[in-house]
Amino acid sequence: MNRLLVIAGLCFACVAPAAPQNILLIIADDYGADSSVLYNTAGTGVSLPPTPNLSALATNGVVFRNAYANPVCSPTRASLITGRYGFRTGIGDVITGSTSPMLTAAELTLPEVFAANPSLNYQLAHFGKWHLHNQASSPNTIGGWPTYAGSLVGAVANYTNWMKTTNGTSFTTTNYATTDVVNDAVAWIAARTNQPWFAWVAFNAPHTPLHKPPAALAPHYTGLSGTPMNINNNPRPYYEAMVEAMDTELGRLLASVNRTNTHIIFLGDNGTPGQVIQSPYVSAKAKDTIYEGGSKVPMVVAGPAVVSPGRTNDTLVHAVDVFATILAMAGLSNAATLTTNTIDSQSFLPALTSTSNLTRHVFVEKFDTNSPSGDGRTLRNAQFKLLSFDDGNTEFYDLLADPAENTNLLSGPMTATQQANYYSLTMRLGLYQDTLAAPTISNSTRSNGQFIATVPLATNVVFSLWRAATLDALTWAPVTNATVVTNGSSVRLTDTNAAAANFYRVEARAR
Repeated sequence: MNRLLVIAGLCFACVAPAAPQNILLIIADDYGADSSVLYNTAGTGVSLPPTPNLSALATNGVVFRNAYANPVCSPTRASLITGRYGFRTGIGDVITGSTSPMLTAAELTLPEVFAANPSLNYQLAHFGKWHLHNQASSPNTIGGWPTYAGSLVGAVANYTNWMKTTNGTSFTTTNYATTDVVNDAVAWIAARTNQPWFAWVAFNAPHTPLHKPPAALAPHYTGLSGTPMNINNNPRPYYEAMVEAMDTELGRLLASVNRTNTHIIFLGDNGTPGQVIQSPYVSAKAKDTIYEGGSKVPMVVAGPAVVSPGRTNDTLVHAVDVFATILAMAGLSNAATLTTNTIDSQSFLPALTSTSNLTRHVFVEKFDTNSPSGDGRTLRNAQFKLLSFDDGNTEFYDLLADPAENTNLLSGPMTATQQANYYSLTMRLGLYQDTLAAPTISNSTRSNGQFIATVPLATNVVFSLWRAATLDALTWAPVTNATVVTNGSSVRLTDTNAAAANFYRVEARAR
């Protein structure tokens, strides 16, 4: 996989609340932004399932308009529980068999950070879909959850006949899966007395197998026949029915908590599957892709930290940031001291405690998959998005003007603003990898209108020289007329037009 240079960094902001407060993390499976009334607008060809409970949560919280996850399930869940990108954990695709990269004991997890701070006395539990390791005991032993009940794998075989695992013991249950996860969570929450708690509730819905839910849970879809042929020929209404059923049970879950003392985070784990995705996205740019349709997800946050509830926020947020945010909500700031692993997570709590938008980038990746032609990485800022595919193809979009990513700006001449953002994102993308060390400049000189930088020779690495008149991120550009000469054990890069004073940097890329 081609990677740019790495510049290591850690941003981990925590703000301690006055007293320990409850935390409820809720994950919907295969629920993209196109399928939520909070994000999509009803237009021609657009059908949106009723989600009154999620909408009520938004009325009492913040809707993050630019929330992202990874394009498939397991990498997102790994990012949530470790606060680390997939290129660090090794999880870039869904976990299937025993040969798949899985979560390892070497990773510091959210439950382990809580366990390292026993004075706060948090009670912890995970209910629902796990999908980070196949062993029955792995949620407890590798994830660190003292209590776990749910399904280990990516999809239940049948929502009313599936394999459930409770604290290492697996058995078949006929409870409707969407209802079962809420039953367990509600019972556990009710048993907490005078102790703060953190519960991770992961719905299987609306992931396949598509089906007709119990009528009481999806009253707007009782007219569906539910036959296999009808589901195959007309899948979208069944997907919507499963979303409504999930929302109905979400209401029961939310009714079981003390809303004045509970932080609630709701998000999807990846985009909508291609067979049921809708405008503005298309099936070729749905789940399993690094396009918007594959990674843009609903995210709503409510609770005591939120000021001016009922608003939206445009901060760029990734699922990886939930790790630091949950720890900030609990008043924990010492995760970085518990591990030598790099933590990528950045708390978005300041976007809850104020009405400001935070200035950030968001990174999405997909790698080591069964369809490597779509593997790659993407980085976006407030307006523009760069997609770098492992097959060498590159795409660049203005998301404000083209949110469905229809017009690749690299296919024609670009404006100065577009060009500056393209270079800025290209350079910054190098931060999101760990396969190459940052090149060391062993010598640099400027004389006679030339600037020369010398770096040690490295095998299978291509070096390039970049220049900026100021340290503004949008002023960097590659020196197109630079000469690159290998001399023994070193490489010399020369800007032959260095009459003015500039800032320089050397970039390295794997061949």
